[in-house]
Amino acid sequence: MDGPFFPGAGTSPFRLEGRETEIRLWQRVMADFDMFGRSQARHLIIQGVRGVGKTSLLKVFADEALQAGCLAVRVRCQTIGRETLMDRITAAVDEALQQRPAKHHGPLTMIGVTTPVGGLELAREVTSQANPLVDTAFMRKLLEAVSAVVERGGIGLALLIDETQYADQPSLVNISELVSLIGERDGDRPPLFVTFAGLPDDTVGKVGRSSSHAERVYRRIDLGYLDDAAARDALQLPVQHAGGRWTEDALTTTVAASGGYPAFIQEYGNAIWELRRDGADGAPVLDLAVAEAGIKAAAPQIDAYFEGAWQAAPPLGRECLVALARAGGRLRMRDLAAALGRESSSEISWAVDELKQRGTVAKPERGVVVFGRAGMDDWVLAHTDDEGTD
Repeated sequence: MDGPFFPGAGTSPFRLEGRETEIRLWQRVMADFDMFGRSQARHLIIQGVRGVGKTSLLKVFADEALQAGCLAVRVRCQTIGRETLMDRITAAVDEALQQRPAKHHGPLTMIGVTTPVGGLELAREVTSQANPLVDTAFMRKLLEAVSAVVERGGIGLALLIDETQYADQPSLVNISELVSLIGERDGDRPPLFVTFAGLPDDTVGKVGRSSSHAERVYRRIDLGYLDDAAARDALQLPVQHAGGRWTEDALTTTVAASGGYPAFIQEYGNAIWELRRDGADGAPVLDLAVAEAGIKAAAPQIDAYFEGAWQAAPPLGRECLVALARAGGRLRMRDLAAALGRESSSEISWAVDELKQRGTVAKPERGVVVFGRAGMDDWVLAHTDDEGTD
């Protein structure tokens, strides 16, 4: 029997729990495209630490878009490489448009827009005196793609951009410039919608620097850990679908162990499922003994998350992690600096930024640092104690 859990980077869970608000927002954009040929909604910036489901959410957005009749193009920014984000978008759009055209409006497999684009003339609105980074050919390419999809009977074009923290700035400037131009239109606004996703702060910061009025153009969504109810559903519903059942104490124990971190829910769920026992009726049962054994079996894989983050941290970053763990996993920057014997938070900010870049720590509010993964505070304390670190 195939397992109902899917651990690993970029893999999607059986069902995306705890993201109903974000999915409803996306469905409203698709409904606007379908009914009015445009949407007044702000374009999206989705940010969160690694493992909270950003890529999975973009996949859901893509599926919803295609079902509604909208062309959805997902692009992942490269950490290294010669291709710019504009290059990758252009190639992805070209490939999508080469697919078999849609002959009627409705669920599509690859192609999807609605009313004609209208009179958005880039040559007139973007002059030679504009930002020298602006590439009007790229903008025209996207608008022509929107027009092509419209002519094929779809309702819009959605660009879904993942790992935005690695995007090159010229590409972001061009996308934001086009988004701004479209936002100035009224009745003839092209049905183009952009969603960025990436790590906290870096994503918002990079997109923000690409636009002089990003706060009016984009809507920020912070993806965090799941609450207890959503975490229970993420563990319970896949097992029910597979014909099994949890006992209440086993489910409660596993939710607590996961800390609501989606990546850990999949890791623990998978390990526990592999140790399932057969009940009196022959159906799989996950009881407390099975759950505890599965949590123990998953420990090496869970530790790998922490070990990778620890090894990637600079020496000062490791000192920050130890001080943060000893303080219970939450400190203000100035207090973290003081715990390390530094006079100012500016002396450690670069190290904290490197930790944040990998999702090892997060800043849930201004000046506050927390661990980006549930349970890492305990791991750090045990690791440093084992190695005799002062």
